[in-house]
Amino acid sequence: MIWRSTTLRGRLTLWYTGILTAMFAVLGATSVILLDRGLRMNVDDSLNSVASAIADSVRRPSFFGPDIEDALQSMLGPELAERFFQLLDPFGRPDPRLVPRGKSRLPLSAEALRNAARGQPTFETPRVRPGSERSFRLLTLPVVRNGATVNIVQVAMSLENVEATRSSFLLVLLVLTPVALTASALGGWFLARRALTPVDAMVEAARRIEAEDLTKRIPAPSGEDELARLGAVLNDMLARLERSFGAVRRFSADAAHELRTPLTILKGEIEVALRSSEAPAEIRQTLVSCLEEVDRLNSLVEDLLLMARMEGNALSAGPRPVNLAEVLQDAAPALSELAARAGNVCTVAAAPSLWIEGYDSLLFRLVFNLAENAIKYTPSGGRIEITLEQHDHLAVLQVKDNGPGIPPDVQEHIFDRFYRGDPAREGSGTGLGLALVRAIVELHRGQIHLSSDVGKGSCFRVTLPLSSPASSS
Repeated sequence: MIWRSTTLRGRLTLWYTGILTAMFAVLGATSVILLDRGLRMNVDDSLNSVASAIADSVRRPSFFGPDIEDALQSMLGPELAERFFQLLDPFGRPDPRLVPRGKSRLPLSAEALRNAARGQPTFETPRVRPGSERSFRLLTLPVVRNGATVNIVQVAMSLENVEATRSSFLLVLLVLTPVALTASALGGWFLARRALTPVDAMVEAARRIEAEDLTKRIPAPSGEDELARLGAVLNDMLARLERSFGAVRRFSADAAHELRTPLTILKGEIEVALRSSEAPAEIRQTLVSCLEEVDRLNSLVEDLLLMARMEGNALSAGPRPVNLAEVLQDAAPALSELAARAGNVCTVAAAPSLWIEGYDSLLFRLVFNLAENAIKYTPSGGRIEITLEQHDHLAVLQVKDNGPGIPPDVQEHIFDRFYRGDPAREGSGTGLGLALVRAIVELHRGQIHLSSDVGKGSCFRVTLPLSSPASSS
């Protein structure tokens, strides 16, 4: 889960640090093994040099004398104090001609004795004492003369220096490795951050691009690398989407505009036919039904044309200061009459004067559509409340009802075009009311939120930025 919950920058740093940790572990283990092997080879070479020197001296008849140990020390140097040696006869017994004073006998294994009889040297690593952690390196070297083993030379060296050097190296690795890993992780984080900075800029730019404004483009870095190609591909995609959305908007606007004239003519002819007293009752009833459908189509066409104009920034006039309290006062009588027909009560609370830059007709449409939607879906005897308040630098408009509420699966699509969540009321609207509300809110740089509980009612909350005092005066 850690790999999924972190950012790409974090995952890159974790991967980089993990791989570097594995490399350090392999490198450290290899270094320790090679160091230990090299130190032991140096010990073996030293023992072999000492043993060979003693063996060469043993072959000379003048080797044995009263001051043999002093001669050996002067021949082998002061490091002899750290080395132990003894001279044995071919059967592994101490040579009576040379028994070092004050020194314990070195162990002679059966394998070393057999190898000496065959003229082969033997390296061993026995313990100082059984069960002890300390050990030493022992070389058993035969002295061969005329093809026969005449003596056996044993030379030993303590491995304390080897173990101390290895321990010091391990300590240095254990201390420096975490420091190096930490520095590498910080460096990897910094490099990943530098490398992904263009991606962050592209993400922020993409987040600001909306379906209603596809003219913006993502800032793509220059060059021929992967990020530059990604930015170019995304910008090409945005250009194609802009052309597609533009074509759809133009079609909606053109279709709505072209439908207005025949619908107006059709409505006029139906009204003329209804004014004629010669039509039978059945025909008149059919004409009334047709007139209702024409009115619904006219409303649909007007909504489509209005949305196309807002999305294309083709409104006839620019924004101006609008007092939202006055908009509520203008809408209150019509909403009260509409609620009374449905057997409900619609109240508009007293509101302070809150000014915004916008379009009064569109804001009236916003309030009316929200309240009309609440009245339409609230059963008889319900109550609809409209309030307007100021929170910080925002005007907050709320439309509450105590109706049946909106299920969660319907809330996801409530602002979609032509979506109607209640099949029983499919013929009661065009499905553009709330979509038009959202378009008006976004045109005024505001936000709309819905909170609803099934069986308890719904609340639409619209927040709009207030204009400055100078612009509203």
